[in-house]
Amino acid sequence: MTPQPLPVTEDWVAKSLGPLTRRFTHHDQLQDVLPLDADRPLAVVTGFGPTNAPTAGTLSVMLGGIEVQRYLRVPMTVIVSELGAWNSRNVSWSQLTDVRDQMFAFMRVIGLDSQAGIAPVQLRSHIDQANLVRCGRIARFLSRQDFLDHHEDLVDLYQDHGLLGSEVGLTNDALYTVADILGPAEQGAARVLMLSGLEESYFTELSRLVLQRQREAGDLSLGWQLDLGALYFRVLEGLGGYPKMSKSIPASGIHLGMPDDEIAGRILADDEAGQRPLLSAIELSSGWTMVEIDHARATYQRRRQEPAGWTLSKQRFAETFTTYAKIWRECGR
Repeated sequence: MTPQPLPVTEDWVAKSLGPLTRRFTHHDQLQDVLPLDADRPLAVVTGFGPTNAPTAGTLSVMLGGIEVQRYLRVPMTVIVSELGAWNSRNVSWSQLTDVRDQMFAFMRVIGLDSQAGIAPVQLRSHIDQANLVRCGRIARFLSRQDFLDHHEDLVDLYQDHGLLGSEVGLTNDALYTVADILGPAEQGAARVLMLSGLEESYFTELSRLVLQRQREAGDLSLGWQLDLGALYFRVLEGLGGYPKMSKSIPASGIHLGMPDDEIAGRILADDEAGQRPLLSAIELSSGWTMVEIDHARATYQRRRQEPAGWTLSKQRFAETFTTYAKIWRECGR
């Protein structure tokens, strides 16, 4: 199933997602899991790779996840995938575990509430016995060709930068993530909503293959009856001509591990190619109100006639982002 543009003009989308709609561009069978239905419990799954400090793009997904939790009020699992990253990226184990722990602390501070009553949030990593057992149970339903057919579009870019692990490591990483997505099936959920970037849509496809094949496996079936839908966040364009802000390519954006002066320097830069990505960062990674974001959009549109207004918007965003960076640093102590 190819992801489809989110039909924002349709009433059922607006009723199901409300103000969340602005954060997403595509979906995959969203109608199978929304709107909410008390007789068919829904769980949300999302996650992050701890290869480095979060970029503005990663921060946008974290803030989006908080909005989803507060709006839908359903159980959510958030995975920080250190074991997957160990297999798929050339990053030291100590760095991955340090960033993992810092990421957990950061998400709690900015509002991902694990004590949210009827909408609990489970924060966990890939070092999770249940998930590793689930990997072993679902591996029989996938072939090597499945992983060759379904992979990240940017894999060649990462390979060119010498960032990727081995083929077996990449397969393990994908298998861990499929097990993450299908985890709620073991816990009684009838529906799962996966939240990710569009470049990770192949995880949805692999998960559906497992669901289909285990249903057809007779005595080898896992007995999972699950509807799976996905929402894909807007991709935050990268600086320097890169297609996205990537943790693995530092020149592509801003991240929370940068010194304050470097953050300000990149945000306040005047190169025309970087201005649209910076507006997108304000729209998605600032946490500002819609009134404040609309004002920033207006100054962006008038930036050639009134450059001072857009500069002020960027200065305020630099202050906002450095505040998040300060929180990030404090969470690492």
